[in-house]
Amino acid sequence: MPRLAPLLVLLLLISPASHAAEADPAELMQLVDYIAVDYAGAVVGGQVVSEAEYAEMREFSARAAELAGGLTGSPLDAGIAEAARTLVVAVEARADLVVVRGVAAKLREQLLAAHPLPGAPRIAPDLAAAGRSFAQHCAACHGASGRGDGPAAAKLDPAPTDFTDATRARQRSLLGLHSTITRGVDGTTMRAFVELSDAERWALAWFVGGLHATAEEVAAGKRSLAAARNSSFEDGAVPVTLQQMTERTPAELIAAGATPALIGALRVDPSPLFAEPSEPLAIARARLADAARALAADDRAGAYTAALAAYLDGFELAEPALKAVAPERMLALEAEMMAVREGIKHPERAGNDAVTLAARIAALDAGLAEAAVALGANTTLDPAMAFLSSLFILLREGLEALLLVGLIVTTLIKTGNRAALRQVHQGWIAALLLGVATWMVSSWFIAISGATREMTEGVAALLAAVVLFYVGFWLHDKLSAQRWQEFLKAQIDGALSSGSRFTLALLAFIAVYREVFETVLFYQALWVQAAAANARSAILLGALAAVAGLALLCWAIFQLGMRLPLKQFFTASAVITIVLAVIFAGKGVAALQEAGLVAHDALPLPTIELLGVYPTLQSLGLQLLFVAMALGFVSYNRRREHRAENRPR
Repeated sequence: MPRLAPLLVLLLLISPASHAAEADPAELMQLVDYIAVDYAGAVVGGQVVSEAEYAEMREFSARAAELAGGLTGSPLDAGIAEAARTLVVAVEARADLVVVRGVAAKLREQLLAAHPLPGAPRIAPDLAAAGRSFAQHCAACHGASGRGDGPAAAKLDPAPTDFTDATRARQRSLLGLHSTITRGVDGTTMRAFVELSDAERWALAWFVGGLHATAEEVAAGKRSLAAARNSSFEDGAVPVTLQQMTERTPAELIAAGATPALIGALRVDPSPLFAEPSEPLAIARARLADAARALAADDRAGAYTAALAAYLDGFELAEPALKAVAPERMLALEAEMMAVREGIKHPERAGNDAVTLAARIAALDAGLAEAAVALGANTTLDPAMAFLSSLFILLREGLEALLLVGLIVTTLIKTGNRAALRQVHQGWIAALLLGVATWMVSSWFIAISGATREMTEGVAALLAAVVLFYVGFWLHDKLSAQRWQEFLKAQIDGALSSGSRFTLALLAFIAVYREVFETVLFYQALWVQAAAANARSAILLGALAAVAGLALLCWAIFQLGMRLPLKQFFTASAVITIVLAVIFAGKGVAALQEAGLVAHDALPLPTIELLGVYPTLQSLGLQLLFVAMALGFVSYNRRREHRAENRPR
């Protein structure tokens, strides 16, 4: 198996993570925001008013086009690249400010739809602390009140931003401000504040983003919210979501119907935005409502982003609990959410007009409401449901990993390669430890978005499928009479090579971590749903019961494997590993489809989740390709063995 190493290296090189390093969507977003704001200081009425600013606009637009051309992983990337080239043309032609900002706005929308960024803080920003941070880090250039008149301002070119300028502030999103604080701006004195935590950078972005709001605007915004909700500013729901407030510019929000007073009030006091529902189905319904509003405003990109968030950040986290009480309802809702997303993405297809989609979204919302009722009042888990959900999650996620690791361990013991067990154990133990780290990071430091979750699961599953496929072929290749004798002699003469040990350890790590990663995120959702102490105790009991069941299954696999003759065991192992490869291939494609990274063409077939069978052309197509390759390899081995047996001696 040493020859597998180059293949693994190639797979890692072409993975989505490597592309993200080549073309960072966050950097592209920062540049687009910067151009939309600062172009006004470079060109007026088709004439350059500042050579330095215009040179910067040309440089940044060219860099934006370069980054856009390097994006991969989304069907919208071609449109992003075209919009970036249009931005370059507009800047080079010294186009009117309205034109440049229009192109930039379109580019931002497409980018957010194709590559969702971590566009919101996890907790409400501490603006008091942000004010102290601004005085310490920013006031020297931007001034004590943010007017761009600090002691060092006179020596700087370009001049520091005047954050109190409402016209400029309305062209700058909070996400863009956060990106600038995080990354800095090349060619200027604006450095990256890497010493600040992500929460501190978000708070600072929110602080400077609200410096343009006057006391009168803030008061008017609070009054309008209170009147609209017939409740206090703190208690009422907000007509603008947290995601919209951070990702969109004030100008875009105003165009969508928000008032300057409302935006100013929420930038000065964002606490109402963090009264988001914490229950997954409530989150799903809230994001679906966002999708409906965006669709009504003819914002298909925004509608798709919201519909995708409805599934990834809401419905998916409720799937385990819903599956335990209403599995058919869960599958139907999941399929309809995917169908709605595809309908939003493809307006050219029949039945995907805005009116029809609005009706489907309304029906879907009603279905989610019924699902919430099926889960109980307020969808809070009772102890029995908490136990069953916990048990089901861990058994489902642990079964494939346990089966695979059990086969590897049994194979090594039966072939006398106990020395290689150490690397395999190191692989799956490292996966468990990384799973614990994932829990800690996602709970206390950063939010793992639904898109990131699905992409991680999808890439890991596809990588595991390729490695499993290779191992299955390797096992089957040893079953011919001549090669079987050679293999047995090799086991007597020496142990597995270091490359083979690495491959098995890597396979154990990938398979286990993929399942641990998904399990951690599902358990986080369960913990939130189980508010009562006895329900959380039931979750722990369910997990312990699942561990006991998996341990029993592990013992059974080992006992059965040790009793089988070696050749029969190799035959069974080859079949199981190839079957697992096909299952992982289907699950990998499905995960990337749920993240919106792979196209989705539905087929009128049932879903068989246990076998990784999802009724889409892309998923089943890859699985059928794996099956065809397996059958072709088996046929080739048999013909080769037949020729060897009939060769004259």
